[in-house]
Amino acid sequence: MLKPLFASMTLAVASITAAAERPSDVATPNTAASTVFHEWLSAFNSGQRSAIQTFYATRLDDPDPAFQYENAEDTCGFDVVRIEAQTPRSLRVLLAEKCFPALQSLDLELGAPGTQKLKTFELRPYQLPPQRVIAALSSIADRLAQRDQFAGTLMIAHGSAAPWTRSWGDIDGDAKQPITADTPMFLASAGKMFTAVAVLQLVNAGKIDLDAPFGRYLTNYPNREMAKATIRQLLEHRGGTGDIGILGRDDGANRQWVRSIDDIIKLNGARGPDFPPGSKAEYSNYGFILLGAVIEKVTGQRYDDYIAEHIFKPAGMSRAGFPDLDHLQGVALGKTTFYGATPTMVSNRDVLPWRGASAGGGVASANDMRKFFDALRAGKLLPAKLLKLATTAGDTPWYGLGFVVNSGKHASWGHGGNSYGMDVATHYYPGIDTTFICLGTRDQVCNRLIYAWYFRVFGVTE
Repeated sequence: MLKPLFASMTLAVASITAAAERPSDVATPNTAASTVFHEWLSAFNSGQRSAIQTFYATRLDDPDPAFQYENAEDTCGFDVVRIEAQTPRSLRVLLAEKCFPALQSLDLELGAPGTQKLKTFELRPYQLPPQRVIAALSSIADRLAQRDQFAGTLMIAHGSAAPWTRSWGDIDGDAKQPITADTPMFLASAGKMFTAVAVLQLVNAGKIDLDAPFGRYLTNYPNREMAKATIRQLLEHRGGTGDIGILGRDDGANRQWVRSIDDIIKLNGARGPDFPPGSKAEYSNYGFILLGAVIEKVTGQRYDDYIAEHIFKPAGMSRAGFPDLDHLQGVALGKTTFYGATPTMVSNRDVLPWRGASAGGGVASANDMRKFFDALRAGKLLPAKLLKLATTAGDTPWYGLGFVVNSGKHASWGHGGNSYGMDVATHYYPGIDTTFICLGTRDQVCNRLIYAWYFRVFGVTE
């Protein structure tokens, strides 16, 4: 059983949550604020993207409220439980989700007279006890899976307790072999964490200098301006190094011949940086390819061999690896609507690179990723001071050294990843000693599920 994430829940929250099971038909006062509220509720409860888009574009200057489309599907809309506070120009409403007995609070305040824009519009779920968070997350995932929008594994590991785990879908999509917590799935950019850990291991061994230009190690790199980017800048996405030319749906010609990190450098090595290294942050897959090349140069090993020996093996990640396209037996393949002439869902195999590399693209199971996070925190892969450096935001506010970092109230570190027919969210929340893992084989689904979990774990408490 999952241990509680919080010591207790107040009786007030418990009683309010119970009210969600018995929503009443509450009339709101006839005010300007209530008129706008009903305009929103009608659009939201319709579930129609066009209606939701019109409201958010008109009232909140948000022409593509993607999260709200998903929220409307995940909640099935709202019933009004009660009006908690009101003035002619503002309203606070308690709402009950239609699909699951849980509550959300809406604060709405009109903007300046004569304008359609709202000054305040905050829709926030109430915090749920741990087992109800799990139930809500499962309910959302079940409905996504029924629409073939999710297949994969969810895992929530709290402290030393056995993790909660559920899986949906099949390895080949044909109901032949079900996905489990031990099924390897593509990690996309979440694999950048492995590259970062490998670099920092070599920093710790005195073989790499974080503030040296990568050209010190790749002495024959073709473009000398690009080679001035430092190892730290590459890890922080501040090198101006851009993308790699094999991941897009129109990059098929490059995918036909690229087989290695050296090949990716042949494809990209002549171009200069997009901006002076260190001057700003811009997410870069190619920067991590260059880090992989540095690892190979310094160690004399192929990148994937080094990672297997120095990360996968000590962490006990028995299903993790970098299989090529001819050796994908047992790996869950994805389905995508991201390419092709129509939005028909098709296999993602045709847009997979030959083999994953240091920018991502390896495979691992949910159990493997849990072991990776556990090994990091136990000091098996890095000394504590280097892990702290990697997971603390530096010049890039949202990134440490190879790890996505949230430095806010509910701090976290980890990494996600997405591409055609794959989506990943793997993050550790030290404040509640909890690791969230989602490995998916559909488009853009794990970020949706981690947000559904996050907002119900850290939601409104009173």
